Amino acid sequence: MRVGCVLMQKNEVNALEPWLLYHAHLFGMENLCVIDHGSTHPKVLNTLAWYEHEGLQVVRLPAAADYQRKGEFVTEQLQAMATRGGYDFLLPIDCDEFLALRREEGGFTCVREEILACLRAYVGRAETLEIKQNLLNILGHPGRFWVFPYQKVFFPAAHVGVVDHGSHTDVSGRGNGLLETPLVYLHFHHKSWTEQVKAGTEKLRPFVNVDDPAAMEAFKGIGWHLLVHMNAGEEVYNGMMNAPPGQPEVSGLLELFDKLGIDPLFFEQTVPPETWLSPSSSMNT
Repeated sequence: MRVGCVLMQKNEVNALEPWLLYHAHLFGMENLCVIDHGSTHPKVLNTLAWYEHEGLQVVRLPAAADYQRKGEFVTEQLQAMATRGGYDFLLPIDCDEFLALRREEGGFTCVREEILACLRAYVGRAETLEIKQNLLNILGHPGRFWVFPYQKVFFPAAHVGVVDHGSHTDVSGRGNGLLETPLVYLHFHHKSWTEQVKAGTEKLRPFVNVDDPAAMEAFKGIGWHLLVHMNAGEEVYNGMMNAPPGQPEVSGLLELFDKLGIDPLFFEQTVPPETWLSPSSSMNT
């Protein structure tokens, strides 16, 4: 069984390499495709070049490419991979989403063999496949998550549809039906306050005047959810990062991160400039 993933990103300094290492562990580096939307950060450019030599597929868009067409760009690469053949499933995944699995008996796991066994059960299906749960990271509590409903889709490679901007739905209108799976995304959405504001502002820039506080306050378009934290302020944002007893962990996650050389706090810090051109020690493991 062969599984491919498509990611579109720009200057994801902290998240890109962990995302690559994690999903390469699951599916193989040669089955990952990164659409780079005009990145300029030296560390990101270095990471892409390094892993391209390891088999990573990189599609480079100019910075002027319209970010509002993200769904089209991702769909184009999903369809290109399907056309090349050899794939059973194709997943559009964001840079802060890490694939995992909800076990039938309860709890969550990132064990590769269990994830692959889950996917094998859907070989031969024609429906658009759904991911219905989102495990949202809690700052200061690595490996622990809040669990929320979610809506994301992926495809059998023989039946690739058309994704919207966030890969939430198949907008092709083809009527293949939907099939819920027990796969989940570990969603490393929460960053330090400074990084949260910086990343949110850049993602919102194509959709709203980020220099106009009134426009930002009133905005309800694509990416509006990023403003929930930004409008609430740093004190409220930091105050919500309390993990009450019983918040779930993902079986094997911290052990796997350690094996792959991934710092579990990768979204809680700013990468210092002196590391920009130094590939992670995990690159050669």
